[in-house]
Amino acid sequence: MPIISFQKVSFKYRGQEARALSDLSFNVHKGEFLAVLGGDGAGKSTLCKTLNGLVPHQVHGDFSGDVLLNGKSTRSLQISELVSQVGLAMQDPEVQLFTDSVDEEVAFAPENLALPWNEIDVRVKRALRLTGLSSLGEKSPSALSGGQKQRLAIAAVISMMPPLLVLDEPLSMLDPRGRSELLTVLDALRKEHGTTVVLTSHSAEEIADHCDRMLLIERGNLIGIGAPAEILTSSKRLLDAGIEPPQLLELSERLIADGTLSRGPTFFDEEGGTKRILGEPPVRRSMA
Repeated sequence: MPIISFQKVSFKYRGQEARALSDLSFNVHKGEFLAVLGGDGAGKSTLCKTLNGLVPHQVHGDFSGDVLLNGKSTRSLQISELVSQVGLAMQDPEVQLFTDSVDEEVAFAPENLALPWNEIDVRVKRALRLTGLSSLGEKSPSALSGGQKQRLAIAAVISMMPPLLVLDEPLSMLDPRGRSELLTVLDALRKEHGTTVVLTSHSAEEIADHCDRMLLIERGNLIGIGAPAEILTSSKRLLDAGIEPPQLLELSERLIADGTLSRGPTFFDEEGGTKRILGEPPVRRSMA
């Protein structure tokens, strides 16, 4: 049974004519990393809010279809039940940070779960270590940089150890090193705890080496879902959907066009990791 099942899910905000989501149907399995790709206004943030029940419990509008979490409809579950199952870090970390110190911010959610103090301490230290914030525990969140605030919002979610981790554009405020470190953290959570990850982005560059599948969404419509090798086949298709294509894909298309390569980039698994190769040179026939 999938951990998440979207069944013809549609949603339209009050006062808006166009749907934010339109007849979405797909499954997410336990331990999977699903990357949701789309441009501005594609519906990525709305999709995230349906996963933890904000839509339709708190964000009201015209909602149809069903989102099942471990076989149970999010309509029938209370927000308090969903919080322990689905951790959501939103795109703007400012709206999530409200305590006086980094330590307190990360400890807040486990405290509200009424966990023992020793367990809370272990979770806080682990979350800060994984997000590279261990040395900033006494700092005020307001004194952090934008990238550090993003890390803190993610650490606060990680401290709850939810089976499903939902991250809305978490890479947008991080530098290349920060993006790489965050994706490594997600790899570790999946390996060590079986965490399921849904991450939204407008760029496919770094994510291709880490996710299992990619879902393309445009104006609330699902336009493609599959492994990176199935989705990253046309830079034009991605650009038309408002998605930044991988540089490797764009380069290979240029080399194919001038005859240098016979095929584009290939994604394949090797010893448990994802590897990428640029392509193959065309077969040259002997003139003899």
